[in-house]
Amino acid sequence: MAVSILWYDLETFGRNPRHDRIAQCAFIRTNIALEEIAQPIVLYCKLPQDYLPDPEACYIHGITPQEVEEKGLSEYEFSLQIQREMSVPGSTVTGYNSIQFDDEFIRYLFYRNLLDPYSREYKNDNSRWDVINLMRAVHDLKYEGFEWPINGGGNPSFKLADLAKANNVTHENAHDAFYDVQATIGLARKVLETYPKLFEWYYRHRRRENLARLVDLSRRENMLVHTSQRYTRQGGCSTVVAPLGLLEEDRHALVTYDLRFDPKPFLDMSEDELRDLLFSERQEDEQARPPLNMVRLNSCPYLAPLTVLDRQARARLGIDFTECRENLHTLEVNPDLKARFIAAYRFERKSVDEFDPEHALYAGGFYSDEDRRELERFHRVLKASGPLAAKNEFFRIQFQDPRIPTLMGRLLARNFSETLTEDQHLSWKKHVSGWLQLPQEKGAAALADYVRLEKELQEMSPDDPRKPIAAALIRWKDRLSRQAI
Repeated sequence: MAVSILWYDLETFGRNPRHDRIAQCAFIRTNIALEEIAQPIVLYCKLPQDYLPDPEACYIHGITPQEVEEKGLSEYEFSLQIQREMSVPGSTVTGYNSIQFDDEFIRYLFYRNLLDPYSREYKNDNSRWDVINLMRAVHDLKYEGFEWPINGGGNPSFKLADLAKANNVTHENAHDAFYDVQATIGLARKVLETYPKLFEWYYRHRRRENLARLVDLSRRENMLVHTSQRYTRQGGCSTVVAPLGLLEEDRHALVTYDLRFDPKPFLDMSEDELRDLLFSERQEDEQARPPLNMVRLNSCPYLAPLTVLDRQARARLGIDFTECRENLHTLEVNPDLKARFIAAYRFERKSVDEFDPEHALYAGGFYSDEDRRELERFHRVLKASGPLAAKNEFFRIQFQDPRIPTLMGRLLARNFSETLTEDQHLSWKKHVSGWLQLPQEKGAAALADYVRLEKELQEMSPDDPRKPIAAALIRWKDRLSRQAI
């Protein structure tokens, strides 16, 4: 099986993966030496009738609904092509901040289109990776050989555009998916050339099973280096943590304690008090929060042994090993406190009935084996016999999961409207009108926002670069409004 890295990036019409849609996707496939081994791919995705883009997102990347309508695929065909690329055996799908952002959009894209949201991440020796924490680790543990830009808050900036510019990495057009992928590979090549052992360590430990020996909860006095955006400060983004334990209901979730901080102030607090401090709104005294973090072992965290922290790195990061060991000792002699720290992360999951089916990817659990088999057959029938045949056959099936009928109905309405009966057309128009006026997700763009956009457009100067984009969005809104009547 040939091993490869599939580098990718998305441009989206908003920041909420449950609700917002993908505008553009770009792929470049390389071997492990980061040499390109296939032609790049750039795809665009048409928008559905029941969705309005966030204007701010369009101002950033400059892509309009009209452009994706002209260049794009239907969302169903778009999802199939992405699944095909990401499912090539031996692929490690990689991006820049992709696990926190792009991968979530891909999961919801697949889920909406009745494709398995997760299998491409692990089947056929496939995996995923993310370069942003590689760059944070280089900054914190090595530093030399790179230029490190500073953001407005005085902290190191890990924005792709900032790092590429500072390190003379080609980045012709920020916020174009193809050029962002090129810049990501350029930074990764620089790390591979400068610090090959660090690069190889993180790549080798991208999978949960490869982290198991490192985490090893049975080992006493276990301390690890964890690099994450969570710890960002002037010195960097790494700290020393103690792994406390896994959540019973989610065995990928490892609760850790930041050993820079003394646990004694939390000794007498109950589970509920700790939870209130941990998840309450921002407080005046941030030190009152328990210095806990939930590390997802299936999301490529950067974890490493203490030996990666030399004296210079410890000085930059403000880490004192003696203090860390004293704080770890306090945790070890108070196992009940460790148990309460873990328990503070326990919440009752919302039921699937509290969500619109389209937003219930994580609320409803996994499909049964029987439902999965039927959905695989649905895609085969759709491909072989067409959408009408698939609709006629599968609308009669009683699926075990209550989300599936709604998802299937919307998939057909958005991508194959010719299959709808007259009554179904009327029902779909009612749905479209409702979602344009009152989207299900808080903060989603709605018709009322576009009324304000019309006023903003009138106030824009003739040379404002946002003006043609705003005008295009208003024309798109008018088109959708007419279709929904």
